[in-house]
Amino acid sequence: MNTCLPVSLKAGQWLNSQDSEPLVYFLAGATVAMMVQDEHHSGLAVGLLGAAHAVGLDHVLNSGPHSIQHLVQSAGQAWYVQAATLQTLALEHPAILNAISHQLWLLVTHVAYLAASIQTLDIQARLAAWLVLSAQTAQTNTLQMTHEHLARMLGVRRVSITLAAGQLRDQGLLTYSRGQVHVLDLPGLARAAQPS
Repeated sequence: MNTCLPVSLKAGQWLNSQDSEPLVYFLAGATVAMMVQDEHHSGLAVGLLGAAHAVGLDHVLNSGPHSIQHLVQSAGQAWYVQAATLQTLALEHPAILNAISHQLWLLVTHVAYLAASIQTLDIQARLAAWLVLSAQTAQTNTLQMTHEHLARMLGVRRVSITLAAGQLRDQGLLTYSRGQVHVLDLPGLARAAQPS
């Protein structure tokens, strides 16, 4: 019996919904946004995971309420295993538990960095930072995402994204059309993501 099985993840897919058995996904090509939502279903992305990251490790540790949800941002491949199976393996092999702990600590530092940037950057700089993170995580300069999606990730109105994207386009850093963002100058976009 194979412990991990391949799966194709689709953009817009929620992972580990409440009505499913918890799974752990080892990302190979997809990118997954870590989302926090309030009671009005207004959300904010607090992290972005890609190759070499895992989604659902909190289920392995029975960490209690799951306040962070996972939304596939870019379609791609992954491997999955039932969380209960990985939990059994982790108890039998301490090296697996150590690897899980290391991965979770990396997530904590990643979320802390993004939380700090949310507090200090204006919308244009936050958009630039998210696009840089998305391009680096997906390892491509062509991103399949709409202004509506970006507004959801940053927790702002769509019109704010349209204005900020227009400013970045006017600076020659990107172009966009029909749900595609083309990053033209990644180092320039990274500079635009710095506090002014």
